[in-house]
Amino acid sequence: MEKLGEDSMNKKIFVVADVHGCYDEMIKALNEAGFDENNDTHLLITLGDMFDRGTKSVAIFEYLYPLWEKGKAICIRGNHDDFFIRYLDGSTISPFNYLRNGTDETFADFLGRTSPFESWCVIDEDIKEPCVSDFARWLKSAVGEINENYPELLSWLKQMPYYYETRNYIFTHASIDTDAEDWHMPKTPWEDLAFDDGSFFGKEILNTDKNVIIGHFGTHHLRKMYDIKDGKDTFSSLISKNGRILAIDGTTNYSGKVNVAIIEDDLLWV
Repeated sequence: MEKLGEDSMNKKIFVVADVHGCYDEMIKALNEAGFDENNDTHLLITLGDMFDRGTKSVAIFEYLYPLWEKGKAICIRGNHDDFFIRYLDGSTISPFNYLRNGTDETFADFLGRTSPFESWCVIDEDIKEPCVSDFARWLKSAVGEINENYPELLSWLKQMPYYYETRNYIFTHASIDTDAEDWHMPKTPWEDLAFDDGSFFGKEILNTDKNVIIGHFGTHHLRKMYDIKDGKDTFSSLISKNGRILAIDGTTNYSGKVNVAIIEDDLLWV
């Protein structure tokens, strides 16, 4: 139990981040933390990157979307959510995130086919050396299928905010702009702030009195980066030296661990 400022909210808030397609691990962690979707005093906040890398993105969507519709979940946008948006709305045809950042697993799950682009090249087109134009042709068809089968998906993703704030807390994927006079209006675009390289965890926050809860950058990386030897599980939640930032990304797709931060009665349980 760690105290990180006071809060007068009348809801018990459960916070997870960067589940990356690991639905079973997320549900197990939420159950162990006591989250009850039927309890009107419980609120779930997800800090982005719910998809990619893991194999159960559809299950996560089908769990979170109804909660969001009922006002029982706040879903923050992360960089991987932006990756998926840009594919689904046709604003990019680059295969980079599909090939390098785990978005292939997301497409595979929503399409119900393993390695969908690669299979298309081999079976449907017999392409020996796929190029960007081949990916673009496949992508158009794949996106059309996903948008048809999941008509609410793209709209939901686009409505995800880059932050959510309460009286004493800011919830965001990776960072806020500490150089901006007003952090709500950052000098660095929110989309870029979602790619923080771990440096935010070590910064002083002078433009707000609120504490910040983040995901994005794995806590085991932060422990190495800042030479933190606290004797805890290397993937467990981590509070910054100044006590203002809580990082909860447990690198779930690697560790199988989902950290759940709970805010209740002025206390932050980690």
